Amino acid sequence: ECMRMHLDISKCLQGLNNMYIDREKQQELFAKYNTPEHVQRHCDEVARVSVLIAEELNERGFELNIEELRGAALVHDVLRTEKEHDRLGAEVLINMELPHEAELVRRHMTYHPFNHADRFEEIDVLCLADRLVKEDCYVGLDERMQYLIDKPGKTPERTERILKAKAHTQDIIDELEGVLGMTLDQLCGKERSMELIHQV
Repeated sequence: ECMRMHLDISKCLQGLNNMYIDREKQQELFAKYNTPEHVQRHCDEVARVSVLIAEELNERGFELNIEELRGAALVHDVLRTEKEHDRLGAEVLINMELPHEAELVRRHMTYHPFNHADRFEEIDVLCLADRLVKEDCYVGLDERMQYLIDKPGKTPERTERILKAKAHTQDIIDELEGVLGMTLDQLCGKERSMELIHQV
């Protein structure tokens, strides 16, 4: 009897450890913290792109935790309207006992440099996806970085910093596309959406 009870408790604990952020938990957090709708859509698109990249890498022998990555991406900007939204978002996830997702959210704004593509981890995928999505649409690196350069408060120093980050990110994309055997535009849909536009 005791043994069976112990096994039941173990199962429950395993279940807790396997808790991930799903769409329902995402919506609860968005409601609780009044996340603006355009930010919600951005999180959805970053999650979509992250999962596409991670699944392709896993098919090539990587062992990325897609559930954790998707969960972190779904809420990475939940507190974007706050200062230090990365740190505050991580605290929310720590309180939910989701330390891995919390760590991804905590680092997503300041992570640098990327690992080489053959050693990609969940943090690399999340940060790359975030750099390729403008608002709620995958646009690729050029358009996303130009958008950041043109934001209010433009200075030569900020532009130089963004261009430096862009050059580093482009090197990583080139490596990653070599590993994947396809371009990120092909994988994430920019080329497909351009084809659809030309068909109309």
